[in-house]
Amino acid sequence: MLRKRPSKGPRPKVLLFDLGGVIVRWVGINALADLSGSTPNAVKAALGQSKIFHQFERGYGSPQMFLRELIREFELDVSETQMKEMWNNWVQQPYEGIADRLLNLRVNFTTACLSNTNNLHWEHLNTYLSCDDLFDHIYASHLIHTAKPDPDCYEFVCKDLGVEPSDIWFFDDTNENVLAAQKLGMTALKVDPKLGVIPLLDKFGLD
Repeated sequence: MLRKRPSKGPRPKVLLFDLGGVIVRWVGINALADLSGSTPNAVKAALGQSKIFHQFERGYGSPQMFLRELIREFELDVSETQMKEMWNNWVQQPYEGIADRLLNLRVNFTTACLSNTNNLHWEHLNTYLSCDDLFDHIYASHLIHTAKPDPDCYEFVCKDLGVEPSDIWFFDDTNENVLAAQKLGMTALKVDPKLGVIPLLDKFGLD
């Protein structure tokens, strides 16, 4: 069961956000399922077992190698150029009002993002919004060479920020990532990717 905010107690020192499905819209799983004639669950399983995918989101391997292997693994009839364009376009616009909300949150909280991403998506995402301007700290998996839900990913963030896990409220749209953060001692909240994080921020009076 996913942990809810305690009814009483101190407010968090740090607000930590995933990006896809939380700050920006992400449609990659469903899009890749449609493209490959598979199902979303099958795509998730295949990516979970893909060595090149895990390497790429941890900052290893070239984009060309990744795109080539993605095409091969999913048996897609597209060129590398087409695959790159589709891959990037699966990262979509930010949820309405989120940029202003993140700027306001920085007045009262330390804010950070913790995202499983890669250099292709990172470059594309930052054409929609500037993570450097919106967050006090940035933890992108391909830059810190570790990814959720590995415990060392969350531990890296705590150590770098100089805080305890209990000081952090973490927002993510994936159950596995939320549960891993809770196990470490964070207050972790599941975001509905159809809505983004703003409804949860409103619910708990975080502004």
